[in-house]
Amino acid sequence: MTTLSTATAIVPPHALALDGFALSGTIPARMEKLARRLLRARNPDCAVVKRLRRLRHASADGLGHLTVRTPDRAQRLHYRFGTSDEDVIWQIFGGGDYDLTRLRRFDDISRLVERRAAAGQRPLIIDAGANIGVSAVFFALTFPTAVVVAIEPEASNFALLERNTQGLGVHCRRAALSAEAGHATVHDGGEGPWSFRTEKAAQPGGGVPCLTINELFAAHAGPDVFPFLVKIDIEGGEEDVFGRNTQWVAQTPVIITELHDWLLPGQRTALPFLRCISALDRDFVYLGEDVFSIDNRLAG
Repeated sequence: MTTLSTATAIVPPHALALDGFALSGTIPARMEKLARRLLRARNPDCAVVKRLRRLRHASADGLGHLTVRTPDRAQRLHYRFGTSDEDVIWQIFGGGDYDLTRLRRFDDISRLVERRAAAGQRPLIIDAGANIGVSAVFFALTFPTAVVVAIEPEASNFALLERNTQGLGVHCRRAALSAEAGHATVHDGGEGPWSFRTEKAAQPGGGVPCLTINELFAAHAGPDVFPFLVKIDIEGGEEDVFGRNTQWVAQTPVIITELHDWLLPGQRTALPFLRCISALDRDFVYLGEDVFSIDNRLAG
């Protein structure tokens, strides 16, 4: 049996640093919020917007870029100016959306990862609704030994997901998360690149393939890899995922999901999640936009 170093099992998120995600080194911090708002106006004829975009750190292909640094490595991220890509970066690396150290149960969770590392086991993290890969990069850097599987159905987001996770060993799958196998079509939610939604394809074989978490656990978990964390942000698709075939839930110490009743009023998309989770011995913690569901047996 190989014993993994418990010292490298978790990198505290406060050890991560961003380089290059600023409008300009000379722009006062108090103006940054206004500048980001102007950039999001998406008016190509606005001279102020054009000037601000020229001040951004841009790569040869016109994308913005930044570097995420840990004590041991640097990871380049690319993003699209004036889009929800910027909000994703700020939420995850600025707001700490998926920072488990905010939880009072973090010590329990940390000890679980360390115990498994001492037994030679790596954590499996499923990132469903991975968008351009910012969350996958966060998970891969904070849990360096983890097997990270990132799922994103939309083509342009997926291209950046692959690019942004390069060198981290993240398994990228262009697919939709579902409760059962099949295919799904992708639809623009109209609120930027983070708003794409999926629905079952009308024709067999149309659209992108559907993957289930049970299927992903079977493919990636094993004697040396244990299910650890599942993050789900799929714009209402959680109604399907938690509606049936939920054997995986009881196997997962930490589940993070954003519920979307606010986006889809009257459709009760959160109900299957609430029914599924309430039947189990799990804590239910709301932090920001996300629910953290923690198994009281596995994380204790």
